[in-house]
Amino acid sequence: MDITTLNDRHLYRGTVTVQDDAHPSGQLELEHRIVRFGPTGWLTVTTGGGDADRIEMYPLHRVLLVDDLEEATPDPALLGG
Repeated sequence: MDITTLNDRHLYRGTVTVQDDAHPSGQLELEHRIVRFGPTGWLTVTTGGGDADRIEMYPLHRVLLVDDLEEATPDPALLGG
């Protein structure tokens, strides 16, 4: 599913840092991601670039930082434009 199909006007591009017990530092930084605040209590984040994009949801209690936010403009090609 493409995150632009969520019909949400509040999509952002930014860097997200989450708690990750499997990572040696205990946290994982996700750079240059499309971010959506919601559903309530969750942060929705794309996991990568290109055709391998996935959408992951993180509970807010595991989100340490959301930084470098800017409004994301959907790619017109993805919207049929």
